[in-house]
Amino acid sequence: MKKAEELGFSAIGVARADAAPRTAERLREWLASGAHGDMIWMEETAERRGSPAGLWPEVRSVISLGMSYAPEADPLALEGERDVGRISVYAQGGDYHDVIKKALKHLARWLVEEAAASTRSGQGCALKVFVDTAPVMEKPLAEAAGLGWQGKHTNLVSRRDGSWLFLGAIYTTLGSSSSLPRRPPPPLRIVQRLPRCLPDQCLSGPLPARCPPLHLLPHDRA
Repeated sequence: MKKAEELGFSAIGVARADAAPRTAERLREWLASGAHGDMIWMEETAERRGSPAGLWPEVRSVISLGMSYAPEADPLALEGERDVGRISVYAQGGDYHDVIKKALKHLARWLVEEAAASTRSGQGCALKVFVDTAPVMEKPLAEAAGLGWQGKHTNLVSRRDGSWLFLGAIYTTLGSSSSLPRRPPPPLRIVQRLPRCLPDQCLSGPLPARCPPLHLLPHDRA
């Protein structure tokens, strides 16, 4: 979609609201294993998080979008400089919540106008925008929309953008059979050739284990 590209998005795809049917089941299994640690809100919002319809029953389609934050320079260039502080690439720009939500709102207004112009009644559509602040499973939905696939590091992997993507989502009452573009998901055989775990890269060993950054999250202990 040209409009999305004009607003800074490098990846876009559309899927039916029920295009990721196993998401709720996998979420329940993940919660039952205790992998969420002290993130109690994950339990409290599980029903709404498990499917788009659980959060908004009227939703028909999900527009998944990705905005690249790939660095211009090699992020490992200073790896051996122990006296130089390094800032994570994703945090070097403005707050992505603000940047992406602003772009999503612009795109949402355009969609409403386009939908209204294409109907005899002049009625638009209803929609909601999300970026990492609501119980939305952005990564499974983005995979279902063809943006990429969810890697062993749990992040979305794109053929073009790698893992350098901030994700946003628009829930809409528009049908997925509209003129919006759809991209086929990448073949899973690419993932199957990767090793079962990445012990040289993951501090906790095999990736299904609890991730160390979990313990850096704010929490309230007695």
